[in-house]
Amino acid sequence: MPLQITTEHQPPQAFADDTRTDMRHGLSDFPLDMADDTSSAGCTQTTPTSAAVGKIRLARRIARPPLRGRPERMRRRHLRPPVAAPTARALPIAICATAVALMLAGCGHGTSTSSSRDSSVTHRPRVSVVANHLAEAGASSAIVAVSERGHDAVATIGSPRPAADQRFRVGSVTKVFTATLILQLADKRKLALDDTLERYLPGIVRAGRQITIRHLLNHRSGLANYTDDPAWPRRERRLTRPIQSLRFAASRPLDFKPGRAWRYSNTNYIALGLIIEKITGHTYAHELQQRILQPLGLRHTQLATTHRLPDLQDDGINPNAPWAAGSIVSNAPDLARFFSALLSGQLVSNTALQQMKQTVAAELGVGDGLGIFSTTTRCGTAWGHNGQILDYSTWAQATPDGGRVAIVSARPDTNLLPAEIERDVSTLLCTPDAATN
Repeated sequence: MPLQITTEHQPPQAFADDTRTDMRHGLSDFPLDMADDTSSAGCTQTTPTSAAVGKIRLARRIARPPLRGRPERMRRRHLRPPVAAPTARALPIAICATAVALMLAGCGHGTSTSSSRDSSVTHRPRVSVVANHLAEAGASSAIVAVSERGHDAVATIGSPRPAADQRFRVGSVTKVFTATLILQLADKRKLALDDTLERYLPGIVRAGRQITIRHLLNHRSGLANYTDDPAWPRRERRLTRPIQSLRFAASRPLDFKPGRAWRYSNTNYIALGLIIEKITGHTYAHELQQRILQPLGLRHTQLATTHRLPDLQDDGINPNAPWAAGSIVSNAPDLARFFSALLSGQLVSNTALQQMKQTVAAELGVGDGLGIFSTTTRCGTAWGHNGQILDYSTWAQATPDGGRVAIVSARPDTNLLPAEIERDVSTLLCTPDAATN
């Protein structure tokens, strides 16, 4: 059966409001959004007809650098740095070139695609390629979207197939929102990026006078990653306030002297969330709503404040554990709008955006800016972040000006082997005739 493509993109439905009591430390915030539309149209064939793509297995280490003494699989993995650029044999978004054979192969795992306008026609085959390849990789459900200046192309797989506007947990993509709030406060001179952690959270971290906000943003603080500690799963169940995560990490030795090395740590963004609360006098969730979500009209995005959400089919998680480092729930259209607004200068000043894009060497060939990572594609640099939480994988990448944004959400979190990925981000972000910059 040929791949069924619909030419009209269905707008997201409004969610019902469930007002919650406002408390400190992100325990509650603003009305909950509840998606109730899981309908999807399309084809009935459930397996790809092409055999061009071989068996693809998961390699979790491409999304998170290996750490000494770390269990091979943590039950709660909400935060990971992005994977490498093609030159480092791994990238967060898209599919190898060999998957092109799947483009017209049919409705792999119930693939359905939709687009909003004629200008998205060039994106429709590519999102279908990626969706089918994710199915081959073992994903039971996926949403693949490309947005170019408001024109969207979306492909979904699954049984039942998710709607194009289905919400999902974004994991560490939350960090980009947190970094944006920090830079907004810097724009208003409420803080300076070279202020110390001790200035805002005195007496919590022994090395607080040596750790700056900039160190926290680009993972050069040396603070131990609380989610890496073998004792963390037991602590997580009893966690009632995010500051407990910071205290737990602060009780461990520093990984290195602040500013001397790079290591991804979720603890950094817990500290940043607490700094936001200390400076503004409001909850992190309140500032997120007032400074980003409401101005951009991101009605389907929220900071999770309850263990489970009514529109998500998962086991749930203590929302105080990932918090400002990984607790946001969103959908593809909202994430695309956010990244487009951020990179086009709508959320922070040009000066702040330039600082955000000043990178230090991370791992696997990527550059770490202030809350956002750079990767290299055949058509230039891409900016974004990925995230894993429970069994969700999310990848968000965009062109430097935010003109084109690619969003991928897949379950379970099956990452492709680095050796089997050659042109990931390029598949979604680059036009077929794009040349390498």
